[in-house]
Amino acid sequence: MSEAPRRLRWHVAWTVLGVLLMAWTLWMALTPDPGIALDFPQGDKLLHAFTFTCLMGWWGNVHHGRRGRIGSALLCLGFGVFIEFAQWLDPPRDADAFDVLADAVGIALAWLLLKTPLANVLAGVERMLAR
Repeated sequence: MSEAPRRLRWHVAWTVLGVLLMAWTLWMALTPDPGIALDFPQGDKLLHAFTFTCLMGWWGNVHHGRRGRIGSALLCLGFGVFIEFAQWLDPPRDADAFDVLADAVGIALAWLLLKTPLANVLAGVERMLAR
């Protein structure tokens, strides 16, 4: 496994796309019926874990250093707490501390996946598009 570059060539573009992914996630979290549901017991928690695995995976691809990944994990966890607080203030939605726990599980899963070649997905996209 080759070491990924410290900074991506299109770092700013990847960062903007990551912010847009988080904005879309926030919008989905605050929409009364976003139309995405896993209709089985604990399906909501699985959706939370999957979403935060993706978000942490994205930011972990953008920031390869240990400090950057720790910051990304804290950012994602803080984002999950923010979403629950916003849902608590939004009557059609409700806050659930177990959603934050599911978010943390997703972040931890992504942290493990970032020790595999999945840590270089965005760098690979850059290499492929630069040809």
